[in-house]
Amino acid sequence: MQTQSEVPLSIREPYRSDIDGLRAVAVLAVLSYHYWGETFTGGFIGVDVFFVISGYLLSAIIISDVQAGHFSFSRFYERRIRRIFPALFFLLAISAIFASLFLLPPDVVLFSRSMLASTLSASNFYFWATSNYFEASAAVTPLLHTWSLAVEEQFYILFPIFIVLVHRYLPRYLRIVVIVVAIMSFVWSVVDVRLDPGAAFYLPFTRVWELLLGTVLALRVIPIPRSQILRECLAVGGAFGILLTIFVLTQDSPFPGENALLPCAGAAAIILAGQDGKTLTSRLLSWKPVVFVGLLSYSLYLWHWPVLVFSRIAVFQTMDVPAKHVHLVLAILSIVMAAASWRFVETPFRTGSRRPGKRMILIFGAACVTVFGASALILSSTRGFSGRFPPSVSAMASYGNYKESYPREFEVVFGLGHCFLDRREAVADFDEAGCLSGVVGRRQVLVFGDSHAANLRYGLESSFPNVHFLQATSSACPPTLAQRPTSTPECKQFVNEVVNEYIRKKRITTVLLTAEWSMGDLQNLTTTVDLLRERGVSTIIFGPLPEYDTDLPRQLAKTIMKGKVDYAALHLNPWQRVLDEKMGRIAEDKWHVPYVSPLNILCPRTDCVEYAAPNVPLEFDSNHLTLRGSELLGRAIYIQSPHLFDSE
Repeated sequence: MQTQSEVPLSIREPYRSDIDGLRAVAVLAVLSYHYWGETFTGGFIGVDVFFVISGYLLSAIIISDVQAGHFSFSRFYERRIRRIFPALFFLLAISAIFASLFLLPPDVVLFSRSMLASTLSASNFYFWATSNYFEASAAVTPLLHTWSLAVEEQFYILFPIFIVLVHRYLPRYLRIVVIVVAIMSFVWSVVDVRLDPGAAFYLPFTRVWELLLGTVLALRVIPIPRSQILRECLAVGGAFGILLTIFVLTQDSPFPGENALLPCAGAAAIILAGQDGKTLTSRLLSWKPVVFVGLLSYSLYLWHWPVLVFSRIAVFQTMDVPAKHVHLVLAILSIVMAAASWRFVETPFRTGSRRPGKRMILIFGAACVTVFGASALILSSTRGFSGRFPPSVSAMASYGNYKESYPREFEVVFGLGHCFLDRREAVADFDEAGCLSGVVGRRQVLVFGDSHAANLRYGLESSFPNVHFLQATSSACPPTLAQRPTSTPECKQFVNEVVNEYIRKKRITTVLLTAEWSMGDLQNLTTTVDLLRERGVSTIIFGPLPEYDTDLPRQLAKTIMKGKVDYAALHLNPWQRVLDEKMGRIAEDKWHVPYVSPLNILCPRTDCVEYAAPNVPLEFDSNHLTLRGSELLGRAIYIQSPHLFDSE
């Protein structure tokens, strides 16, 4: 994210204010997605627009200097430190203070790890490694947005080396090499978004094509239209492509892959159309207020997400204020913080007679990495300053990091490593022999579905003594032959294996289907139930579990601490009641199968069971049962329907 002061005179065109304007569009798209995501559903593509811009400007600088024979690694990295470090480490310092004041101990530990990753320019790898069902939600992850900065920083580190090597050994083929690498990265992105969506989203290998698209523009590989009309049309088409994806894509759209092509091409089209003259679009983007926001874009991107996260935690969670009004205030606050950061932190390190010299900048960079790395280790080693809270609060909050705090319970309640496949495991890892073996003298029932099915099996097994529950479960994988658009090929393969192979081979006659259902699953579920009925398999369907919009243990900890408001009740998702009632009607009128509603059992009125036992929450995140929670639900189902699994 460069500014005009960083573009040297040796580049073939002068400073372009429209690129700062395009940067404003990118950052406002991201901000709008995070603050008003119900309207700007695809605003996350602003990050991809940033990547194209950064690739273009960085490539122009590096290639120009390399070809002129005066490129300096030390000078280049000095510029990067001046540009990135001051605002980033100022943000980290303020965020660390707020995290220590307002986050619960387990969340401070997770924050410290993300701060260390941000300090080492590796937060994209960190968030990729922890991006699964069972980690902290985005609502308590103030540094989640730094993943994109890490991608750019990794590009800054490796790209100059790449250009220097190609220029030295293959100078005539620079354009071809760049194009080939970009195509390879794009193909990798298209494939990986289906095989491993988390890796496709976070890792640099599937994102570098977006930055290299900017390189292609800097190398003038694509001819610039000479006709003013064509250039106007190109710019308008690019703007339309960006705006279209902001309003059409959603968080459920596979991304990046081919869905990232239109916004990236749109950004490239606007840059290309303005390379040899102004267009109407470039004039609009050059409007001074828009350019000003573009100048703030780096700081605004840094601040907008932590402001939202910390305000949710510290201030607005219980206020009866419409979100759109709250978010407008927070958006304005983010802009104010960004303006202050740009004026008093960013600018002094880059311009003016008092800016630090090269030696001081390098010392400053090394000191920041050392200090913030050590601070992150201290926060982690002190368990998030757990002494700030009463033991009961810290104990409840510890369930929010269930996998780490209670690893044995976590493994038992899911059947990890055997009968439940996480997102990084293949169908071949499923233990068919161990998970689908019957027990003589007991009725066999297959629990089939996603993590909610795995979560439920333990409680049923402990409550129905005459039934042996087999398990075939995979994360984010509802038990329907037709799948969601976001489902992975492994999920589709797994469901196909269970329905068409395992059930037949093991002669399973009763299947329990359950998942984290959505309205879109109902038609797919109808088709699957009909197919199983045709094959003589009895089906029992369980509806949704109670689900919150943020983790239950954290809300219970706040309730214990403050003692006045039932915070958890404020965060219960009301739409599940509608889904549950609809599934119950369809099960009776259309599917003609037994239907069990965990929601009615656990939330008989407007209130829900929140504790599975004294000081033990029912769920360890927003929608997964703890071990004791699974036991409680299993007993309640047995009391209500003791003959649910009896032979017909």
